[in-house]
Order: sequence, then structure tokens, then C-alpha cells
Amino acid sequence: MTEEKSLRGGLTRRGFLKTAGVVTGALGLAGAAGMATAESWLAPSRANAAEPVEEKTGYTFHYRHCQCNCHLKCTVRDGRLALIEPNDWPDKRNETVCLKGISEIQHTYSVDRLQVPLKRVGERGSGEFVEITWDEALDTIAEKVKETWDTHGSQAIAFQTAVDSLTTSLPKLLRGQEKPRRGIDIGLGNGFSPALAESGQQGASSNEVTDWKNAKTILNVGCNMLETCMVTAKYFFEAKEAGAEIITLDPNFCVTAAKSSRWIPMVAGTDPALYLGMISIILDNEWYNAPYLKENTSMPFLVNRADGSLLRRDPAASIEQAGSENPFLVWDENTNSVAEYNAEGVVPALDFETTIDGEAYATVFKLLKENQKQYTASWAAETTNIDEEVLFEITDKYANHGPSILSFGFGGGEKFYNADVAGHAAVLLATLVGSFGTDIPGWGAGAYVNAYQKIFGAGKLASWPLPEECTIAKAAKDSVDYRDEESGIKFMWVQNGAFQQIAGNQNRTDEWAKTLDFVVVQDIWHTPSVDWADIVLPVCSHFELDEEVGFVRALRGHVLLQQKVLEPLFESKTDFWIECEMAKRLGFGDVMPESQEELARYQLDKSTDKALAGITLDELIANNGVVALKNQPEIARSYSNQTYKTTSGKIDVYYENLVSYDQALPRYEAPNEAYADNPLRETYPLHMTQRRSKYFIHQNFMDATWMRQYYKPTIEMNPADLATRGLSSGDMVEAFNDRGSFSCECVATEAVRPGMAVIVEGIWGKYMNFGNLQNVTNDAVNPRGKALVKGRVIPFNDTLIEVKKA
Repeated sequence: MTEEKSLRGGLTRRGFLKTAGVVTGALGLAGAAGMATAESWLAPSRANAAEPVEEKTGYTFHYRHCQCNCHLKCTVRDGRLALIEPNDWPDKRNETVCLKGISEIQHTYSVDRLQVPLKRVGERGSGEFVEITWDEALDTIAEKVKETWDTHGSQAIAFQTAVDSLTTSLPKLLRGQEKPRRGIDIGLGNGFSPALAESGQQGASSNEVTDWKNAKTILNVGCNMLETCMVTAKYFFEAKEAGAEIITLDPNFCVTAAKSSRWIPMVAGTDPALYLGMISIILDNEWYNAPYLKENTSMPFLVNRADGSLLRRDPAASIEQAGSENPFLVWDENTNSVAEYNAEGVVPALDFETTIDGEAYATVFKLLKENQKQYTASWAAETTNIDEEVLFEITDKYANHGPSILSFGFGGGEKFYNADVAGHAAVLLATLVGSFGTDIPGWGAGAYVNAYQKIFGAGKLASWPLPEECTIAKAAKDSVDYRDEESGIKFMWVQNGAFQQIAGNQNRTDEWAKTLDFVVVQDIWHTPSVDWADIVLPVCSHFELDEEVGFVRALRGHVLLQQKVLEPLFESKTDFWIECEMAKRLGFGDVMPESQEELARYQLDKSTDKALAGITLDELIANNGVVALKNQPEIARSYSNQTYKTTSGKIDVYYENLVSYDQALPRYEAPNEAYADNPLRETYPLHMTQRRSKYFIHQNFMDATWMRQYYKPTIEMNPADLATRGLSSGDMVEAFNDRGSFSCECVATEAVRPGMAVIVEGIWGKYMNFGNLQNVTNDAVNPRGKALVKGRVIPFNDTLIEVKKA
């Protein structure tokens, strides 16, 4: 497109800039009169028979941020996206799409679509930019990258990728930190995953959600599955129809609670108390699976009572050393002596203590029983506000009426200061009843919306080879926050609105952003991050390509291919093109693939994953972009043959690295701010949490007009709380605390627990009356975060506020 050519009629781009000078807001976008508006792009196709409609079909995958990974069949009429449908999958269960995917017909042509590269001319955060060429944009960035390398080292560059980005090599080319110490969606996984796999997997479930139909009892704690991941709704209802009792425990009456067999309200942030109380009931009534604990877990391992260390053959060795190299010791009931846990013929004692060389030792199981004495059923009932009889009843069902599922999500208790304690207690609870590695269908635990994890049929594609020096830098170990001085970050490359997602307390984030040397934002739409950029790069949507073949993925039991649906709109470029152009400027242009087709062929042909064996790009193209992986089970389950990637090779429920924090076994920790008797409640008495919505994915789709017609920013409160403040549903209110404030309408609903205020996460500030919901959120740093697998969690939901009429 030439510079003078009109964008669907109206002013030319050059004419617009000559008239307007510096542009602000949705710059270079469809905001100017007569430019490329959504309405003009969505005008009806020609219906005159004398002018036949040109129609074609294209195939691509959608965002995986909602964990659905839908593959789409797209109809294009007269060069415009006109219809989106589910593509045909070999496994028909995956043929699905939700309203978010369908709405891309409008969202692709959003008035907030970035059209041209931009350069900041005003103060950072002001949103004042001028249009520049791609060469100027990329040359400027390359110069700043090299300057940062020379001045501060490559680790001073932080690359915040988004789950939905199509970037593969760029973080390595920059040699900076990728997703450094990201505190989102890791809280429960920090406590849950180390028991099962030392690398940590964000709490990924041990079996597919499709296995729910084989369970009899399902405890769903703080997970609004039916809105978070709508395409899994069929498996929820499939389980319910098969006779499973789905019990949702949640502070508020969410959509999933409404459709469950039963809803049990509880105090927000007390998830650890729920699990600890259930553990005590199971121990007191001996409902645990003793043979399973002896054979498959670290429960029989001996612990030094004095210092909390696990007894090994070589006590002086590092605690990270593999158990097979330096075995843990147990008490062998056959010989009445200490023995290596993995020695042949050893029968380990479970509930045992002894003295060895003058030192007192006890098994992990015995220490657990002692630790649990303080967490009685009555204590748990009082803390969670769940009736003690109800707590006993659901524990009985969970332990004795299986197979059972323990499900949690990435909202709710995930985003509290104490989330890792909840995760640790949850994996302990599931271990006691033998949930993992069993051949019996329907047993499992974890986050069932985390559908891109390996358990859900993912294949490992080959990585394009890069020079040895192209390696991602490790985040500073002392840093538990992007904004810490210890992080050493000077240069940020941001994708998909990350500045609103990386931390609580937005005002602090904004001040930190002003101190950075350089910020690049690579995005499709004018997200809140754009205003903080020095250079803005407009990216193609997943529907647009400059060649016929794009990226490949291997997820949900299939290989998925992105193919061209539309030509790149405006002056947007693909993520791949940006990678290659940056590689040229950084001295690595000759090592990159010449095309996305070459990259896709390499990733498939060079893969060593048996699930991908023999699958070719040509086969993908011939099958409209979807081919089933090889030898996939009907329902995937992890830890077959009781194999675990832990230090001992068993389920390691005792966290030796947390002894100094008194969390080797889970000990209750109240929320940081939103606990019941916090004196701060006298000033800020309402507990604010954020919830997921069926209309958005975090902050994605906030600008989608077809979505926003069904939702406007509101803060939901119980009618009693509105009445005490003299407020009525529909009033414009201000929510505030010492960190900041925001303003939107309030809504009265009995679905929200008294004393709470609930708002949809990710709302852009431009849609508020004023402010940003992250202005008030908690960013307290748990010192234990440094020792956790994924680092510290951001306690977004651990927030107290007050509300008044605006």
C-alpha cells in the first residue's frame, strides 16, 4: 500500500499526519475521521449478481491464553473476514469455538488496532507519538539493544512474552531475561508441583478434564471453570450427567457454582485452612492409603528433629543431589534398622521415631501428624466459615467415595500471599488418598484449566538452532519483583499489555516504567502498555500472514498450523518478520530461516518426539492445518508406573528447602492484607478480588466492541454493603486505599459475599470513569518467594479497599 492510498476511503495517512501533527490516544489507528473504521471494514459484501462475491476459506489457530487452542475455519469475502467456525479435528471433541473466537470478525478490525510503527515524542506514559518507518523503528531498537549490552550487560534486557505471541527466537537473540520472575498464575503451583516434579508446572493437573466423567466426587475449589475455559464446559456437564457430585467451594456464587451439584461458600483466602482441616480429618479417622504412602511417597523418610534435615547416606551432600546418588534413609521394619529407601526388600515404617547417634529422628508422616494437631476440624470450620459437619461430610466423600478429583484454578486462592501454602496442603491432601499415578480412571488433582501442559497431549517441536551466544539470561536471584533494583532491568520489550499484568500497585509500576532506559511494545492493539513505549511495533493478528504458511503448535493431542486467512492489515508485520529483521541488525541475519515454511518444516522434521513422528507440513496443509499426534491415549494421565521427576523419584511432600521458613510441611499462613482481624479493615473494610469473565482473557478483548456491548466495568457488591454506604446499584463509585483509586459503576448482587467487592480482571483504564483497577491492588512481597520454584506470587486478590460515591 502506498502512503497516499486511502485506507478504505477518507483521509490518506499522510494527509492525516499533516493535519494532526503529533497524534495521541489510538495513534495511527481508526480514530481519525474517515480512516479505517470497524464499520467500514464490516460493511456488507456486494450482493449484486453482476458483481460476484469473491470468497475463500482459510485456517488458523486462535489464542491459547484461555487454554482452549481452538483451530478455526475462516471465510473471507471480498478480502474481509466474514465468518469464523470450528475447524474439523480428527478428535471431534476438539471441534469447538466460543464467542471470543467468533468476535474476532470485528476485533481484527478494531478501532484500537495499531496500524503503523510509532515513536514516543511526549513524556513516557503520555501516549504522545509520531509515525515512523519500520526501518527507523528497528534501527533505533537495535542501537538501544547494543547500547544496553555494552553498558549493563544482556541481562539488563527483559523480554515479557505473552502466551499468545508467535515469537520463537527473539528472546534468545536479545539474550535478556524472558518472563523474569513473573508472579502470575504460579501461586498454587509453587506449593503443589514440587511434590510431583522438581521443575514445577504451575500446578498442572495429573489427568485430563475429560477424565472427570469417571470420578464420583469432584471438589472444585475457587475455580470458575465455566467462564475461565468455556470449551471445557462439555466435560463438566458430561461428568455431572455420569453421576459425579461436583462440589464447588467458592466465596461467591459464580457461574460454575450455579451449575455444580452443590455450592459451599467460604471465606476468601482461607484455602490453606480448608485443605489443612481436611488433612486432619483424614489422619484422625485413618482414611489415608497407608500402603500407597509407604511405597510411593517420602512419608517414611527420616527427618532430624533438631534441624529439619532429611537423613541421607551422605548427610554433607547437597539437598539437590538426586536420591539415587545419595539415597534417603528410612526405618526398615524387616531388619529394625536404618536402610536406604530404594534398597531391595526394604519395608519402610510409616509412623515412627527413633534416636540415631544421639539425634532424634521421626518420619515425615509422624511429623505431619504432629503438625496437624493444631489444625483441627473445628479450627478449619471457624477459619473458613464452613460448618464443621459439612467439612467432615465433604472430606468423607473425597476420601472414601472415590475416585475423586481435587480441582483448583488460576483465580481465587491462586492470587493470595499464602497461595503456595494452599498448593502444598492441596498436594498433601491428594497424596494421602492416593490420587497420583493410579491406573484407576477418575483419580486426579491440580489445575484442570491448564490445558497447554504436556498432560493434555502436547508434542515437542524441534527448536531452530541459533549460535551459542544466543541464550536467555537468568533473572537475578535476589529479585522477587520486576521493579526491584536487584532485577537490574533497564530495557523492557513488552507484548500484549504486560505492563498492566506484571504487578499489583499500578502507580508504582508507572513510576518504575519512567525510570527505564528504553521500552519497546510489540502489539496488535492499543493496549495500556502502548503508552509507556519508546517504540511501538504493530503486529499482525493470528489471521494475517505475508506468506501461505505460519507457525505450528502441538497441543491438545494434535498438530495445529497457522495458515494465511488475510493479508497483513495496514502496515502491520508478523512476529516472524520482526524476529528476522532484528536478527539482521544484531548480526545474526544469516542464521535465521528464510521463511516461516522453512521453520515449520524444520520443527516437524527434526523433532525427536515420537508423538510427532512422520507428521509433515505437507500433511498438515492437506488436512487444513490439523493432524492428530501419534499414539495418544484416549484420556492422558501423568505419573504412570509411579514415576516422578523429583529428587527421590517419589512424591516428595516434605520441602526441605523451606525448613528455614517453617514450611517444610504446610503451616497455616493468613492472607497478607485481607485477613479477618486486620486493623486496616477499620479504614478499608472491603475485601476486593478480581474474577475471570467469559468475555475476556485477562486484558485481551477489552477493546472488542462486540464483547463490550455485553459488559461494562462494574464493581459488584452485596446489597447490604451498598446500603450501609448510601449507595444504589448503578451509582458511580470510587474504590480506594492508600495505594490509589479507580472509579466505575457499582452493581448490587447477592452472589457476592458481604464484606467483599468483586471486579473483572484486566479492565483497561480508558473504560473506567477514571483510574485503573490495579491502582489499588496489593504488591506485598513474601520473603519466601526467593525459595519457591517459580518465585514470588503477586497477591492481587489479597487487597482491602473502601468504596464511596464518586
